[in-house]
Formats: sequence, structure tokens, C-alpha cells
Amino acid sequence: MKKFHKKHFYYIAASLIILILFFLKVFHDMGNNREFAYQGSRVVRIAEGMTTAEIADMLNERQLVKNTSAFRMEARLMGSAEKLQAGVYQLEGGLSNREIIGVLSKGKVQFLSFTLPEGFTVVRTAEKIEIEGLGSAKKFMDAAKRYAPYYYMRTNDPNVRYTAEGFIFPATYELSADITEVQLLEKMVEQFNSEMKKEDIFEAAHRQMMSLRDVINIASMVEKEAVFPEEQPRIAGVFLKRLEIGMPIQSDTTIQYILGGKQRDIITFKDIEIEDPYNTYQNIGLPPGPIACPGMKAIKSVLNPERTDYLYFVAEKDGHHRFGTTYIEHQNAVYETNEGNK
Repeated sequence: MKKFHKKHFYYIAASLIILILFFLKVFHDMGNNREFAYQGSRVVRIAEGMTTAEIADMLNERQLVKNTSAFRMEARLMGSAEKLQAGVYQLEGGLSNREIIGVLSKGKVQFLSFTLPEGFTVVRTAEKIEIEGLGSAKKFMDAAKRYAPYYYMRTNDPNVRYTAEGFIFPATYELSADITEVQLLEKMVEQFNSEMKKEDIFEAAHRQMMSLRDVINIASMVEKEAVFPEEQPRIAGVFLKRLEIGMPIQSDTTIQYILGGKQRDIITFKDIEIEDPYNTYQNIGLPPGPIACPGMKAIKSVLNPERTDYLYFVAEKDGHHRFGTTYIEHQNAVYETNEGNK
């Protein structure tokens, strides 16, 4: 009888351990936000008096916390349910509930961070600002429409959508928590001007007898066309050669810009027939202004292009381009590339 009770005890203990381990796994999975979360950072503002439930709901809406009940339970188990502090926080998407609670228990963040990737348009930048909780997309875009503090940004062309387009520098910015959309734009444009001075771009453009505005205009198309940086000088060379002989640039990137900047896999014949000043298939010369913010490598590629006889290029499946000198050669490359992409 005694032996039977001992076995019974071990059975119950083992069952409890398995149950606890199962509970811990389920609880861990509920607190894992990696697949649910927004990929990037988001700014959240916690007001005085917000409850743990209200904070959990807000984090769920901001796509940072998958399960609000699990978040509240974790906060209670950590003894932090009453310790989440009001303030401004920048949270990386994918943090676990435990990690988020740890951050919110420490207090206000003094500085925020915002990364602007190369090739972003004003519109995509504005959307990223709003998604990450740094401000209003509309306010940023409104400010960018006519913001031109430097002479090289100014233009009388009424077709330019944003005078700041192309002149906000792609970089990571450290920001104060109370920065406005206008101040953020000013900071990005000032950074652009500083980088141009630091890299002697003004002098290089003068030596090439080009205006900085034209350099940035071409560089923005190069940035958008080239998946691989090593191809940028060759693509720049093609664009410059076409301009020299009065041939339309015919860059799909300008069609993408007309269509709203949402990247399409295929540009159709109907798309290239759109009547628009930015359509480089229908108009000879440069578009009214840059179509995105180019990085320094793209800018330097315009000032130091690869001189060849190429007039055409077509993208292959892996993002590299095939270059050609004649239209027949180009058509063959297009056919072969399309066959290879099937």
C-alpha cells in the first residue's frame, strides 16, 4: 500500500510539472509578438492615469502587442502593473511583453530615432513618420510642398509636387520627443545641405557644368533603378547619354512616381501613355524635379558616370541589369529576360 502511494505521488508530480511546462510555453507564446508586430520602431505616448488595460489596448492598436490579456497578466506577475510610467517611448516591433513592460517601467525616453532609407519619396517618408508615431503624414507633406530654404531647391515649375523632394537626406536622425513635422523636415534638409558641403558635391557639379538640382534629379532615378550599387555609375551613364543626344530617358521609376510611388512589378503600355510632366517616356529631358531622395553613392555616380555606348538596360530576375547599345539588342534582351523570369 505504501509503495502504491509513492508511485501515485510521482505520477501526480510529473503531471503537474508537465502541466506547468505546458502553461509556461503557452504563456510564452502569448507574450511573443514577433510575427504579429510591425517591423520597425514605433513611438507611443502613455498619458498620466492610463490603466494597464488601456496601455495594452493601445499597444495592440499600434501593432506591438498581440494578446492584451497576456500583457496584463505578465505585468501582474512581474509586479509592474502599477509601475508603468507615463511618458514617450520608442518601441521596436517584435519585443516580447516582458521586454516592453521592462521599458515602460523605466520612464520617459529623452530622444527618439528615425531612419530614412535611400530612395524614399516625400510621401513614403510621411507615411513612415505617421506609422512610427512621430507625427502626421499630412502635415509633413504639406510642409514639403513649398519648403525650399536653399537656392538649389527653388523652381518656378508649377508641376513640381514637392520642392523638398530629393533634398531630404537618407540617414538615421536623433530627435527630441516633442519635435514637430516642420522641424523634422528642416532637420532633414539641413542634413542634406551639410552632406553636400562635406562631400564637395557643389564643386563637383560645377566642374561638370551641371546644376545641383539636375544632379539630384538624375540621381533620384538612378537610386530607384539600381538594386545593386555597383550598377549605379553605368545606369547614370545611360541617362546622361540619352540626355546628350536628345533621347527620352524612359525610366520606369518616373511612371512609378506618377502612379503614387507604390512599387509595381510591371509597368504596362497603358501606364507609359499617361500624360504627365513626370513621364519620361512621353517627354524629352528631365522630369520637373527629383522623384525620391538619393543616397550619396547615387549622387556621386551622376558626377562620375561610367562612359559607355549603352543606351538601354532591362532588369533581370535577380535585380541586375542587362545593358545594350541598339534597340534590336535591347528587344532581344527584354525577350530573353522575360522568358527567364517565367
